[in-house]
Amino acid sequence: GGADYSASSCSGRFAGRTAAEYSKQASEPVVDRTQLDKEKERIYAPLRRKTGVEWKELQFQFNRTMQVYCPECKNERMLKLGLDWLNDIKGNEAETVLARNLHELQRFLECMERITVGEIVMQSSLLRKASNTALDFKRLDYPEIDPPEWEKYLTIKLDEGDIKSGELPLDFWLLPPYAPTYREN
Repeated sequence: GGADYSASSCSGRFAGRTAAEYSKQASEPVVDRTQLDKEKERIYAPLRRKTGVEWKELQFQFNRTMQVYCPECKNERMLKLGLDWLNDIKGNEAETVLARNLHELQRFLECMERITVGEIVMQSSLLRKASNTALDFKRLDYPEIDPPEWEKYLTIKLDEGDIKSGELPLDFWLLPPYAPTYREN
């Protein structure tokens, strides 16, 4: 975006400072052993497989899905098909990936993260029902460019397996309950 280094530097420093302040007063975290064991099983499963596809095949399938179903000019039908394909890749091909060493395991984990990011991109694209010049975002099924009612931030989060969406005005940090000026905030 337009903010580039200056914004990321400032917001990064703020985030670091805030995290440090919180960690000074936070209680000792409690480890959920069941969750930890489940995650270790998921992460190391490719190392235990004797046969399967390589991480490169998984990456190829992801790349192709994004190229075909999340192109420059998007529409709802293609995005939904793309999400179905990504779920299929996660549920089938990803479960058969073989890693012969830690390097291949790392490549596999990177592929899985890219698939997650691809899902976020497609879900976000489905939410924005307008084309937008600033975002270089084009929806074929919503060709009107920059309609005023879509001048807002869209938010998404995963909440117990369900995707929850919301919206915020572009200047939300200047509206109540926040202070009315940038300097005060």
